[in-house]
Amino acid sequence: MKHRRRGDAAILAQMPNGLSALRFALAAVWIELAARGHQGRLAFAIVAIVAAGSDFIDGRIARRLGVESGSGRWLDAIADVAFVLAALLSEAAAGAIPFYIPILIALSFSQYAIDSVVLGGRAARPVGSRLGHWGGIVNYALVIALAIAPPPALAGAVVRGLAPLVALFYVAAISERAWLFYRAR
Repeated sequence: MKHRRRGDAAILAQMPNGLSALRFALAAVWIELAARGHQGRLAFAIVAIVAAGSDFIDGRIARRLGVESGSGRWLDAIADVAFVLAALLSEAAAGAIPFYIPILIALSFSQYAIDSVVLGGRAARPVGSRLGHWGGIVNYALVIALAIAPPPALAGAVVRGLAPLVALFYVAAISERAWLFYRAR
């Protein structure tokens, strides 16, 4: 009986990482839907909401279960950027948003990863920033808005119209991280 409880606990402890890894599969689903020219936005909306939901709860579950780890944080961050970039690059290829948005997100994440390794030292844990945290929220807001109603629908048209301001936000986030890196050295 004790052995079974330990096995159940080990499986439960992997739940947060499983939720993070789910976003890789959802990225592949998004790409497949986009490649097939899928016009039914409900499928995109479900994928986007499940991805955002898994990002929202994976860390909370890890903390609640006491299984937080540096590797789990990295898995979470990489799964986020993989999903967001898959979705936004697909939407950029469809003309819904300019390509510079996913490019700036990729640059911002690259900077985050490099800074985290350099500043995190031997622990090499992800190092957060205020604007970087908001960037994650903006990323999912963009994906959900485009999933539900891409241009010319209102939500998508607003996202496309706000693209220069969104780009300025990412430039500000990159600048903030550069400043934090400079101060930390």
